[in-house]
Amino acid sequence: MGLCLLAPAWLAAQEFDDELQLSSDVVYWYRISNAAPGLDGLAMTDVNGSTGSEEYQNMIFMLPTEADDLRSQWKLTAGEEGKVIITNRATGSQIAGTSLWEDDHNITALTTSGATGFTFTSLGEGTYRLESVEDDGVSRCLALADKDGEAVAYPESGESTSAIAWKFFPVEIETGIGSMEAGRQVISVKNGRISVAGNAEWQLFDASGEEMPRTVSLPAGVYLVKIGQKAIKVLMP
Repeated sequence: MGLCLLAPAWLAAQEFDDELQLSSDVVYWYRISNAAPGLDGLAMTDVNGSTGSEEYQNMIFMLPTEADDLRSQWKLTAGEEGKVIITNRATGSQIAGTSLWEDDHNITALTTSGATGFTFTSLGEGTYRLESVEDDGVSRCLALADKDGEAVAYPESGESTSAIAWKFFPVEIETGIGSMEAGRQVISVKNGRISVAGNAEWQLFDASGEEMPRTVSLPAGVYLVKIGQKAIKVLMP
């Protein structure tokens, strides 16, 4: 079973690609998958407290979970110096920017607070490299590998289908629109459809501003959900 590991990177960090949404007043939840071949349907999952084994605590697994499994949902928030902090929805744990050494592997750690975060770099094809300079001054990438197998070997360039390439699938957006009557709204992205739960009227627009029907399957792209006076950008993968 794959584990998320950290190991040396080979390219300088670039500016965070703003196609992904950072959470603040509006919270965006993502499933995170690795782009290496043969991993379709597996998502980065926090198993803290769910295995009954101390050996697997504070580790991340790639598991075939359902889209509504909170253990496989993560939000992105702004850290210092342009870094992005990744936090799990079920446990509140953050992916640490400092790894744990085990044999010839650098194993990704989880922390309850204080994560320094990662620099995000687009690799194309909807994938991203996540990179962090650790306490020893070495820049390492979040990568997919098996701690019982060979140490991860990096490609010579930033291929979008390699072990260091990650894909982010939006599954839900939480927002409040500022009134007691409307309360909390939840925007869901599932099976090509965008829906809004909660007591509010809403409209759906494509990127050009044309209003779209809310009951049809949508092609991949960027859409706007308008709830009251607030417009929220939603990415359909």
